[in-house]
Amino acid sequence: MLLSDRFVIRHQRMLHALRVVIACAIALVVIRVFEFPHSSWALITIIVVMGPVSYLGSVLTKANQRLSGTIIGALLGLAVYLLPGGYVVLHDLILLLILAVAMYAVVGKYSYAAVLVALTLFLVAGPGGADNIVVAEWRAINVIWATLLTILCSRLFFPSRALVHFQLLVTEFLLLSSDYYLLHNKGLNSDDGAADYNLKLLSTNLDKQRSLTAHIYKEWKGDEQDITDIIFLERRILSVLETLINRQWRSQNAFQKIKTNSDLMQGASDLFEHMNQISLQVDLGDVQQILADDISLFTITSETVSAVDSSCHLSNINFFGYLWLNHELARHVCAASFSLSKVFNREHFRKNKEE
Repeated sequence: MLLSDRFVIRHQRMLHALRVVIACAIALVVIRVFEFPHSSWALITIIVVMGPVSYLGSVLTKANQRLSGTIIGALLGLAVYLLPGGYVVLHDLILLLILAVAMYAVVGKYSYAAVLVALTLFLVAGPGGADNIVVAEWRAINVIWATLLTILCSRLFFPSRALVHFQLLVTEFLLLSSDYYLLHNKGLNSDDGAADYNLKLLSTNLDKQRSLTAHIYKEWKGDEQDITDIIFLERRILSVLETLINRQWRSQNAFQKIKTNSDLMQGASDLFEHMNQISLQVDLGDVQQILADDISLFTITSETVSAVDSSCHLSNINFFGYLWLNHELARHVCAASFSLSKVFNREHFRKNKEE
């Protein structure tokens, strides 16, 4: 492939339009050279299958269903012509029976194929009878070769993979989260505490990830729950960050104890390093799971704090609430590292150096 997966994702709309144009251009050449009758169906097929979506997995799924639905519908329609000419009622009953089966399947996984079975069936063996069979046969032939061309062009020309887009979004989310956590920690020790947070970027990122799931599942060969778990844990990380950042800690009576507790500040700094490191590992496709023993924050408990500072007891809700929020963030990061390692530690996620 001349262009890297990441380059294709970054210029997705432009390259998708170019991919569709290339497929239609090749189809026009075939049509002009071979002069297929009713060849407009070929161009319609390319637009219908490739036009609405740009991700390879979704295009291939739709193309395969259109191909199989057209072939099955055409074969069933031709089989109906084996009936003697006078059996009109039986002919219509068979058509309705096949239609009922196809419509029942519409609510399932192969709904598009089911619709194509019914559509092709009525085009081939509908009320028009033998007068329209030649037209229907050419329509099926044009759909079949155009679908095969669509599959070929989708694979050869700038294939856009939802999994790669997901990898880039997760990397961005984790990097932004670690940056905001660092800004928050620095703000506790600054004079004004002002920092530039834009948590909407994280929410927008998660919305994009969720919108990708249907396309990701068509490319992902593992358990779909692995993808769902990553997005769920990212949502929890964002929730804790929102609480940490939006809470006015400076106005709380425990603020001085929070900022002067060296163990807590060092633990938060270590957690930032873990978050930043895991974002880089996702980008490289080599995620190392973070264990609870790796998180120094977990060694800071109400007992250890009280042993060092007798004036800081459990009634100080603000201090221990702040500690609990940091513990929760660390727990979510540990859990996320496990889910991320199951998804991104695969060969097709290794970073493509071609940019």
